Amino acid sequence: MGSLSLAERRVLITGASGGVGREVARKFLGEGARVFLTDRNEQALAGLAGELGGVGWSAADLSRADEVARVFAELDAALRGLDVLVACAGIGAEPLMAFADDSWREVIDSNLVSYVACARAAIERIRRAPRGTGSVIMLGSISVHIKAVGESVYNAAKGGVASFAETLRKELIPDGIRVTLIEPGAIGTSMQPFDNEERARQIAEFKLLPPAEVAEAVLFAATRPVGVDCVTLRIEPLDQKIF
Repeated sequence: MGSLSLAERRVLITGASGGVGREVARKFLGEGARVFLTDRNEQALAGLAGELGGVGWSAADLSRADEVARVFAELDAALRGLDVLVACAGIGAEPLMAFADDSWREVIDSNLVSYVACARAAIERIRRAPRGTGSVIMLGSISVHIKAVGESVYNAAKGGVASFAETLRKELIPDGIRVTLIEPGAIGTSMQPFDNEERARQIAEFKLLPPAEVAEAVLFAATRPVGVDCVTLRIEPLDQKIF
């Protein structure tokens, strides 16, 4: 059994202008995929699309039903279908009592609601792809296992993603659609409370994951042979913070 080729496969990447989303887009394009990007940050997304060239994109808040519908309508026009969803959208969080009411709700909306909404719309389209080749890949977090102080709201959302992914995987077995949960440790992106120099230092000291390594895990899941489902893939830096 050989790995699945991504050549000409149609891929939607959410949270595409973030550190991991950018690297996923680069890797998938390098494998010949046809890519459509979405993110809330229109300026960053437009810059990425211009840098990559030949990709469709649409800025949107994917926690809103009307925005999800618009993005998928634009996706349909650009790609005429879908084979793979890579859900990378998400924002960081503070301790519960440090939040205003609308702020903690935004974390749940961005990190969980958008995943459910996009998965539902994506599956409607992936069902029309060749059986066994479609997949839904969601970015979770090992924070749900570590349960570090200060991450209660973030963990509520990512714990929901983990439970959603595993249950959805079972529901989609009759359709031949694979569902993978990627659980990274601390990643060297702008979600970390450090400047670029400090992030680079911690990556060099194996305290933060390079975003490209997380994208490599996504690529691995997407290219497993038909009938092989990479259910959960945990990846972390060697010196992962555990408290």
